[in-house]
Amino acid sequence: MRVHIEGALILDSCSNPAYALNQSLEFVRDMIGSSEASDYVCNDGSNPHSKSSSKKKNVVAVVGASYCSVTVQVANLLRLFRIVQVSPASTNADLSDKSRFEYFARTVPSDDYQAMAMVEIAIRFNWTYVSLVYSADEYGELGADAFKKEARKKGICIAIEERIQNKRESFVESIDNLVKKMQPDKKVGARVVVLFVGTEYVPELLKHTAERMKLSAGYKKKKIIWLASESWDRNNEKYMIGQNKLAAQGALVLMLASQKVPSFDEYLLSLHPGTEKFERNKWLRELWKSKYKCDFDLPLGTAENRCEDARQTSDNFHSDDKVQFVIDAVYAIAHALQAMKSAVCPDDVIEKSWISRYSKKPDICNAMQNIDGEEFYQKYLLKVQFQDIVGKNFRFSPQGDGPASYTILTYKPKSLDKRRRVLNDDSSDGSDYVEIGHWSENNLTINEKELWWNDIDEIPFSQCSLECQKGYRKQMIKDEQCCWACSKCEDYEYLTNETYCEACELGWWPTEDRKGCYDLSVAHLKYMRWSSMYSIVPAIFAVIGIITTLFVIVIYIIYNETPVVKASGRELSYVLLISMIMCYAMTFVLLSKPNTVVCAIKRTGIGFAFSCLYAAMLVKTNRIARIFSQATLSARRPLFISPVSQVVFTSLLAGVQLIGSIIWLFVVPPGSRHDYPSRDQVVLTCNVPDHHFLYSLAYDGILIIACTVYAVKTRKVPENFNETKFIGFSMYTTCVVWLSWIFFFFGTGSDFQIQTTSLCISISMSANVALVCIFSPKLWIILFEKHKNVRKQDGDMLNRRFNFNEPLRNIKKLREDFLGIPFIRYNLSTPHQPYPILSYVVYNDRPHIVHEKSERTTGSRGSGLYGSTADEPNQYTALLAADGKQSVRRFSHTISTTSSAQDAFL
Repeated sequence: MRVHIEGALILDSCSNPAYALNQSLEFVRDMIGSSEASDYVCNDGSNPHSKSSSKKKNVVAVVGASYCSVTVQVANLLRLFRIVQVSPASTNADLSDKSRFEYFARTVPSDDYQAMAMVEIAIRFNWTYVSLVYSADEYGELGADAFKKEARKKGICIAIEERIQNKRESFVESIDNLVKKMQPDKKVGARVVVLFVGTEYVPELLKHTAERMKLSAGYKKKKIIWLASESWDRNNEKYMIGQNKLAAQGALVLMLASQKVPSFDEYLLSLHPGTEKFERNKWLRELWKSKYKCDFDLPLGTAENRCEDARQTSDNFHSDDKVQFVIDAVYAIAHALQAMKSAVCPDDVIEKSWISRYSKKPDICNAMQNIDGEEFYQKYLLKVQFQDIVGKNFRFSPQGDGPASYTILTYKPKSLDKRRRVLNDDSSDGSDYVEIGHWSENNLTINEKELWWNDIDEIPFSQCSLECQKGYRKQMIKDEQCCWACSKCEDYEYLTNETYCEACELGWWPTEDRKGCYDLSVAHLKYMRWSSMYSIVPAIFAVIGIITTLFVIVIYIIYNETPVVKASGRELSYVLLISMIMCYAMTFVLLSKPNTVVCAIKRTGIGFAFSCLYAAMLVKTNRIARIFSQATLSARRPLFISPVSQVVFTSLLAGVQLIGSIIWLFVVPPGSRHDYPSRDQVVLTCNVPDHHFLYSLAYDGILIIACTVYAVKTRKVPENFNETKFIGFSMYTTCVVWLSWIFFFFGTGSDFQIQTTSLCISISMSANVALVCIFSPKLWIILFEKHKNVRKQDGDMLNRRFNFNEPLRNIKKLREDFLGIPFIRYNLSTPHQPYPILSYVVYNDRPHIVHEKSERTTGSRGSGLYGSTADEPNQYTALLAADGKQSVRRFSHTISTTSSAQDAFL
């Protein structure tokens, strides 16, 4: 589109709202006069006209201003006359309020978008605790309000707010507060300061910051990180003066996304004093004086700077960043007028007469003679779309705002080494603004490689409190959203949010990130593993026991017909040995993975194995007790002492346990379940509590007690048949083992491995005790004292003369020979006398003296029994009767006998 502008009314606001308002009245005054004249008619019927000779300044739109405070005042005035206003720089959020500024538009975005961008940058770097500094004007206050609103949504806290005025006292006090809140000597603190201040405030702010923090070249401590709005002027030389540069280094600055306009820069570079283009612009002289510190109209050769000699070059010239937006504002008005002309003046072919009412050409179409501002704004201006001078697509938002797009810059030293350290600490060394990112309507991109944080590699920390470690919750401090103390959650708890811990269900455990729970039975189900030492040790123990027991069984089978094997009761001995193997085998059941079969065997097998073992011992001790008890009363053999009877009694006693266990299986069917000894363990175990298992062993305990009682009762049985002594020792030891196991088993209930291992070893120990105590003496005789494992017949056992006048060594031999007569016990009264020897024998619990031959002896030679009566020999001979036949034999020179008690065992 070709646009021809034949004139423009340009007024300077001087960045002063009151002055700008007066200037606006300059072209509004004509509008007032025009409005008043239209209400009158002359006497001759003609329209009245102004007496002023000046031309009416009929304005269709106003471009400006830059400062928000100026723009607001001008907008309030122009709206009264429905004059459209388009600002190329004012970002005040209130200007989007169409109830107040219904004819206002701008080619830049609202500060609401800038606040959103700044909050997203803070979130990106996890800056949740920041300070806020804003100027005491509409730009600062409205920008600060927008930032606080967005910060609350994202959980960012404001450590301190400082509202500053352009006074030294205000700056000093504000900087002191900021430094104090930053806590330079601590990691935590509000290091980041958000800036919403006018351009003129920034140099003083940087200056006082450098002074109060005593910044100098090479300063390595924490510095304030500025997060500044677009009012930070990167072309302002005052920002780079002295220590100001040190305070500014590391700052993040938002700039309105704009590009250089090459044609405009080229035009400005062509301007220099003396040319027509320069002289017709009255403000260029003021610009030259200010920029080059010179004066005009000085004579040639003067020592002072002459402005006529100053020239702009690409090195010393930087155009304003908002040039693009000024051009966009002019283009937007031109496109709106073009659209209006096409709509209301379709037959008008004159291209350049409609642009402005100030045009000297009166030949614009009648429909555009008096443009209604509201219609022009709503129907044409807000709907324009075009490609601007730098090639970007432009359009207004429904609120009349320009596209929301920002460029993010950082100010950093130019000379950095490979480790991003400053090469030159000289404060005069150059620094520059580097583009590091872009924000466009919630889309943030940042190149972190280009960032520089005052000689530190990590992102600056700006938080009130350190993040809690994994497994800790935030305990919020009252009235402080971003400040907290860390409180540890229990090991079994997970974090439902940052401030609340909740316990996982039984059998579940927190995940590694503590944000949920997982099922322990899936990945960490525990049961006895064969590879564990808790399984290997009892298994080895059991295997050794089984091998040893099998060895004893083999020996017994080989020597099955020998007196020692017969005397021990072969049938019950085999029952004992098989019971021991069953006990050892229970170790492998207990170490197996629990299931229905394993749990059934566990509940029946352990009790049944023990009942077989202790039932056999009970029957054996009962048999011995009845045999010798009967022998003192009668020569008859006791009833039910045959091997078959003993096996039957043993089976009946063990059957009670088996029947009880089977009933238990029907009442509580076997199976496995998950047990929870602690919150972090899931153990696969059988579905009965531990104390129920103890109940199942109560019957075995009764057998042990009964067996122990019989062992005590038969402790005086003669030595050769005193097997009950070993059974008694076995029972005493078993009682100790069982009592120790009960306390250990229930005392370690929280550790199923120790519990199971102790049970396995206790069962094996019970079998070991019985095996060693009962069978080791017999194995010794069978394997190493074979001369004792021979049945002595009548006339062979003790067919010799005994002379009690023999020396002591022969008396000892005598005792060895008398081992075949179990009811005789020898006690030597005078062990140190070689002869005569005085001793005695005991039977029927009464002592009888034995000494050298005397006239009172029954024979002419040998020794006799003194103290005997007529009745005593009957009892004596009853015990000596062989095969149940009474044979009266006196104790004389020659003794030949076989014990009926011995035959009972054989």
